[in-house]
Amino acid sequence: DVLVLERSIATLPARADGPRALLVFAAMVVTAATGLVPIAIAALAAAFVLIAIGCLNIRQARRAFDARIFMLVGVSIALASALERTGGAAFLADSLVALTAGGGPAVLLSALFALIAVLTNVLSNNATAVLFTPIAISAAVTTGAPIEPFVITVIFAANASFATPIAYQTNLLIMGPGGYRFRDFLIAGTPLVVINWAVFTLFATWYYGL
Repeated sequence: DVLVLERSIATLPARADGPRALLVFAAMVVTAATGLVPIAIAALAAAFVLIAIGCLNIRQARRAFDARIFMLVGVSIALASALERTGGAAFLADSLVALTAGGGPAVLLSALFALIAVLTNVLSNNATAVLFTPIAISAAVTTGAPIEPFVITVIFAANASFATPIAYQTNLLIMGPGGYRFRDFLIAGTPLVVINWAVFTLFATWYYGL
């Protein structure tokens, strides 16, 4: 005899619904990729369609929402807007250029990468790149260094978005299903950011003769 002590909360997938779900997913991708509707609207419409045709019930849909992710998104948007609109990010960048001006192009490039890598894990990578590209060009001109390595620094550093879940969309996507916490991203992602910074600084300094 078997005594059931606890029922599993996991729901086995209904394989019969697979083709319909795949069709809805394909329709969402096509409509978003062709620009018929924004990706957010296409995804929301696809979710409603899946519920309407019975591939997903309300309980399953509700469980798919992770409140932590929505809180993180809201906080990150507010913080990014505050840094941009108050000039906080620009002030940090200008201060960095002033502090490292006497150290030569290599020191400035390394410090610029470090600052951008930190801010890209708070702001979005696109906002960080747009913000720092003119600053990097201005810094290169001021120090008499070639512009190319400084622009490339912005590109690489703005994409070093490994250390926080709010740094990039895919980080948020895996946070809920994977059961990760904010500190997990810090522990796993910070060493990657440091490695990127060190390798890029050494290579760029050697390659461009800074």
